[in-house]
Order: sequence, then structure tokens, then C-alpha cells
Amino acid sequence: MKMLSYNGKVLPEDEFSLSPRNRAFLYGDGVFETIRVAAGKVLWASYHFDRINRAADKLHFNTGSSWSLTMFENAVIELADAAHGPGSNARVRFSLFREEGGLYAPFTNNASYLIESEELDIPNYTLNNKGLLTDVYPEISKPLNALADIKSINAQLYVLAGIYKRDKGLGDVILLNQEGHVAEAGSSNIFLVRKNRLITPAADQGAVDGIMRRVILQLASDHDIPVAERVVSTADLESADEIFLTNAIHGIRWVMGFRQKRYYNSFSRQIMRLLNAKVKAFLSKERTQGSGP
Repeated sequence: MKMLSYNGKVLPEDEFSLSPRNRAFLYGDGVFETIRVAAGKVLWASYHFDRINRAADKLHFNTGSSWSLTMFENAVIELADAAHGPGSNARVRFSLFREEGGLYAPFTNNASYLIESEELDIPNYTLNNKGLLTDVYPEISKPLNALADIKSINAQLYVLAGIYKRDKGLGDVILLNQEGHVAEAGSSNIFLVRKNRLITPAADQGAVDGIMRRVILQLASDHDIPVAERVVSTADLESADEIFLTNAIHGIRWVMGFRQKRYYNSFSRQIMRLLNAKVKAFLSKERTQGSGP
């Protein structure tokens, strides 16, 4: 039986319903996090909590006095344990939305949350065997504004990009910002490799502030891998040695082709090894700390 959590109460999915006046449904008035749980632990929890807090501040949400990193982690783990058993691996969606009331102008800024979970097979990340084919999504550009970096429930651009990807038989699509520069992929941030140097669109280029992007940038810093955060053009994609995409669920996915250009994945494999070593170290530390005196 599929379980979910609504404001901290775990219950079967068939016992839950949302009002038709729910603001997430009416106006897309909310944000969400897609979280990976590994061996019963939340990966990158502080990054997720920081990002959802910054989004909540931008949207004027009131998350309440009990809202904390500990509460956030415990709520995610409680649901994953109830849905899949203790120590499970899971993909979790944590949605935060304004409570109902009002039209465009809300009656309240109080926020509610809903957590959903799907079981995964393994705790570590695995690199895709077959590289992705990509191209630019040409129909709509990503606006450059204060909301560009949040994971909004209002995701029409990504839905339409997903339809284009499906219809063109692509592994993912590249989204350009309103100035015609690379912002991100349809469900990921994007990194280029050129002469053993990482290149990624700067934070002001319209991409979602990706959790795995942060992790990769920290890994690069820890291992003295040079990184340039700057404006990226489609010409840069075509001149890259490698391209890989990042998100919190898949970790890294390597790109085999952009238009007619083809790429290798040796650097992507190196970064994936470093990423899994970081996950392994985190889980080992958590087990040690939880073992008691």
C-alpha cells in the first residue's frame, strides 16, 4: 500500500485528498524538493533544506515554529521507513505550498507540506550505460528573474520541454535563457568538460539552484579540479570534450551527443567515482554515529 505524509501525519494514499481550493492546484503556489534517501539516510539534507527555505522566503511562506532541519529530515525518513521499510533507498518528493484561501492575493501565508516516496534499488549512484542525445529546446526560453533558481510547482516550461524531448526521441533537452545562453537541461544542471576543466553556467544564467550542482562544485574544490562558472553558449557545447548532466536523484548522466557532436565519458566516470566515495563516507559516518556508546 502506497503511503504519504501530510503535515507530519503518515497515512495511506487512498485516505488522502486535497481540496479543489488548494493553491498548489489553482495557482502553482508552491515549491518542491526531489530528495534521494540512501540506506535510510537523507543525502544532502542541509542543501535541500537551505534551498527550500530560500524559496519559501521569496514566496513569503510562513513555515511555522516547528520548522527545522531536524524536522525536515525526520519527516522524510519517517515516510520512507513507513513506505519501504527501515534502511530503504528512495526517491522522495517534498512539496511545500501555501494554504488555501483567496484568489491571487492569499488570505494567509501559512504553508503546508506533502511528502511522497518511490523505492529505489540501491543507495549509490550509477552512471548511465548509454549516453544521452540532446538538442536545444527552441520553443520557450528561461526568463532571468528572482524566481528562476527555485523549484516551483508551476513547471509548465519543463512540461513542454519534456514533451518536445519525448517527441524528438532525445535523452534530454538544453534550455536557453532569454539572452540565448545555456541555462540548464530539462531536468538537470549542465557541466562541460574542456581540457580537464569543468565549465557550468553561472548562477545568474537562469538555472535552478541544483543540489547536485552544489555537490559537484564542492567535489571539484576538494580535489583541485578547476571550474569556470560563466556564460555558456551552444558553441561551447559543440567544442566541449565531454558534457554531463546532474541532479539529486541520478547524480551524473553523461551526454553522448549534442546535435552532430559526439563525446566520451572518462571525466564523467571520474566525477562519479568521487561522488560515490562521498556518499559512502557519509553513510559510514552516519552508521558510526548512530551505533551508540
